[in-house]
Amino acid sequence: MAAETLFVCQPFIRDKRGRLRRDAARLHKTETAARTQAMRAVEGGSAAGAVVLRQTADIEAGDYDEPEMLATFGEIPED
Repeated sequence: MAAETLFVCQPFIRDKRGRLRRDAARLHKTETAARTQAMRAVEGGSAAGAVVLRQTADIEAGDYDEPEMLATFGEIPED
């Protein structure tokens, strides 16, 4: 299979101690859809923050390029 571009919305939620941790990431077909999901999660209160990433991958071969951060919303961890 050929390489494809993935757009990922990675939300962050607060745990019981108030620390930010990753929630389930969601794949989208377009950057716009990933950005919309991230904004809605933060504005709606289901996430403290979110990042939108772009990554090229050949999923069948297990080859993944380094992800590129496209946008951040709300609070995200420093690392």
